[in-house]
Amino acid sequence: MKLVYSIFASLLLLASASIAAPPPSDLLSSGHMNEAVTALTSRADAESLNLLSRAYFAMERWDDAVKCGERAVSLAPQNATYHLWLGREYGRKAGDSSALSAAANAKKAKSEFERAVQLDPANVPARIDLAQYYTEAPGIMGGGVDKAHDQAVQIAKYDLGAAHLVLARIAEKQKQYPEAEGQFRAAITQAKNRADMWLQLAAFYRQQGRLDAMQAAVRTAIAEPNRPAESYFDAASELYLSNRNYSDAVEYLQEYLASGALVESAPAFRAHYMIGQLNEKMGRNAAAAAEYQASLMLASGFAPARSALDRVQ
Repeated sequence: MKLVYSIFASLLLLASASIAAPPPSDLLSSGHMNEAVTALTSRADAESLNLLSRAYFAMERWDDAVKCGERAVSLAPQNATYHLWLGREYGRKAGDSSALSAAANAKKAKSEFERAVQLDPANVPARIDLAQYYTEAPGIMGGGVDKAHDQAVQIAKYDLGAAHLVLARIAEKQKQYPEAEGQFRAAITQAKNRADMWLQLAAFYRQQGRLDAMQAAVRTAIAEPNRPAESYFDAASELYLSNRNYSDAVEYLQEYLASGALVESAPAFRAHYMIGQLNEKMGRNAAAAAEYQASLMLASGFAPARSALDRVQ
């Protein structure tokens, strides 16, 4: 009987260890970056390096992200997803670099996006990122709206909503604002995720200074049936960026954190950080400090939260 109890106890310990140590990909989705980095830094396989690069990317540690992303691509050069993430990492590093370094990193981003599309022509996120590069970059850097249009044509084979989104961004870049709005609305009609496209339209309205229209689009997005939980995060971000309805934004973020459906693109530590920013804007420094501390508990390497905490304490 003691042997049976011993085996049973061992099985319980194994089960507990499994529960206590979720896969690193789940840690990224939930925003537990400290645990993710700890789990991944001792590994040298391509998948682990890619995930580690994404953890650093989420924390805005661009140099570390690029370093790990380059290693992942070198180990698995035929993996389109690794090239896509490395392109994103070069792109964000370019935004924080000197002019000369920015140009070099931007060109590397373009090359990685193009390689991702070459390896996987059906990779819609890679085509969207490549189209965005072509839309924003000058011709001397390999940009061009004709190239972005070509990507929209290819994207339409897989996702009509995403194709209209690319066309909307092209029209916006060319200051053809009525056409851009029409394309955003077409994207909503065709979208697999209508809430996301309503929030894309909200961002367009915000950038146009049409803040009442922005708020209406946010409300419509949140009211969409079957909308994903991350819509709360994106809706809060729009309100924060437009300096409107801070209390609603806090509620949206709290709904998101309580949803149990967290995603990598909206990690929990960033949700806490944004709640902190919102509280700070409302003059609630103690509440802001608590949220910045919660952010750092999940991602101690997230420098913006560290700076914000120092500011309000």
